[in-house]
Amino acid sequence: MKPCIYVTLPCREENRRKLREASGNFPVLFADTFETDGERAEAFAAAAAVFGEPRPETLKDAPNLLWIQMSWAGTDLYTKADHFPPNIAVTCATGAYGGTIAEYEIGAILALYRHFPQYARAQTQGAWKPVFPGRGLEGKTVLIVGAGDIGTEFARRLRPFGVREILGVRRTRRETPPEFDATFTMEELPGLWGRADIVSCSLPNTPETVGLLDEKALRAMKGDALLLNVGRGTLVDPDVLARVLASGQLFGAALDVTQPEPLPPEHPLWRMENVMITPHIAGIGFGNVPETEDKIVELCCENLRRFMTGRPLRNLVDFKTGYRETPEE
Repeated sequence: MKPCIYVTLPCREENRRKLREASGNFPVLFADTFETDGERAEAFAAAAAVFGEPRPETLKDAPNLLWIQMSWAGTDLYTKADHFPPNIAVTCATGAYGGTIAEYEIGAILALYRHFPQYARAQTQGAWKPVFPGRGLEGKTVLIVGAGDIGTEFARRLRPFGVREILGVRRTRRETPPEFDATFTMEELPGLWGRADIVSCSLPNTPETVGLLDEKALRAMKGDALLLNVGRGTLVDPDVLARVLASGQLFGAALDVTQPEPLPPEHPLWRMENVMITPHIAGIGFGNVPETEDKIVELCCENLRRFMTGRPLRNLVDFKTGYRETPEE
């Protein structure tokens, strides 16, 4: 089989057409059009690039592979892999998920502040059970740990709710974007926990972020703070979080990610009324949110055009940091 672009993503027909147009005369093959595993294996072996997330242990079966374009923003599938082939470039889909994850966070805050999970349970029992007191976003201080694409989109959507202050934290010091009132570096984070009514974390899984939300950090937060984690579950030990919540510290937590995923059925976080757990769906794109799928495909097309003309790829993953690089135009 001739070299090809191999797409494992379940694209809509319109997006398949866009990918074919972006490749010029270079063939684009879609995994779901093949009838047998043997045909898919043959296409994978011929691939110069793969769009999707092939398992690291399968890459030995793709001797021609030069580039993987992920449909995910998180990159730890590859950056944490043992002996990842150094000749294969990896680009991620950072920039496509900010909007949908920010909407999830707004929804999670309102759901917990207004006790929607309790009302949903009462509804199944045909019970009319008011729960007081409720809360609102107006006048709150929000700390966004991870002020990249996701954090910035979240900050932008918070403004109409009348929050008092939005603080952002990122790895490096830069000029404060207009979406934030102030930004800080990770080194300054310990002094910020106690300032916020809402703490949002959208950090990747890197050596610097694993266990960052330890018991000291959780107890340094306001006693009635609300915690959101939409990054990676390795940020916080669920046993520690459960212990802190059980002690009365924190208003509650919304967790779209946990470590492990899923949590064991017997874990106490499942049964806490002030905890909302969702199965890693805040940023799901393909087959769920067409707008997000379209953004991912646009990035794929842009990078495909760059790949075909030898230009630097967007969102190239830096394996040392786990974050993306941003090349010059």
